[in-house]
Amino acid sequence: SENLHAELTLRRLGRLQGTGSRSHGIATLERFLAEARISPRGITLHGGSGMSIYNRISPRSMVQLLAFAADQPWFDAWLADQPIGGVDGSLGRRFKGTPLEARIFAKTGTLNGANALSGVMIASSGEHLLFSIIANDRPPGTSSAIAEMDAALNAIAAAY
Repeated sequence: SENLHAELTLRRLGRLQGTGSRSHGIATLERFLAEARISPRGITLHGGSGMSIYNRISPRSMVQLLAFAADQPWFDAWLADQPIGGVDGSLGRRFKGTPLEARIFAKTGTLNGANALSGVMIASSGEHLLFSIIANDRPPGTSSAIAEMDAALNAIAAAY
């Protein structure tokens, strides 16, 4: 992840109609999300880096954002730049030897107590499915929800 670049991008967005502050950047993002018809109830924005526990998005809102992106002319180029399960990037070791190897294109998100994965997977039928799976506030003593998340995604891909 490029957390510093993401924070600087938020502030650059804030210069479009403001001072370049975090609050002006967030206001710009909120206008974009409204244009994309993403409900403000599903997203809380605090900063651009992705490191704040106060940044929240529901899986439904993330899938709605992915659906908006899928209708854009740049979507294929964006998708080609995502990590590929069992092949490269942050998913290089995940999904190897499973039905989703080389058939899931997604971005990970990890903070203390949280794991997330959102993107596109190709189901056994060949259909492209948008998904977002987020595990927040894991119980004490659990180090990760990744195994359960990956098993659920493989089961969904097999069922479709």
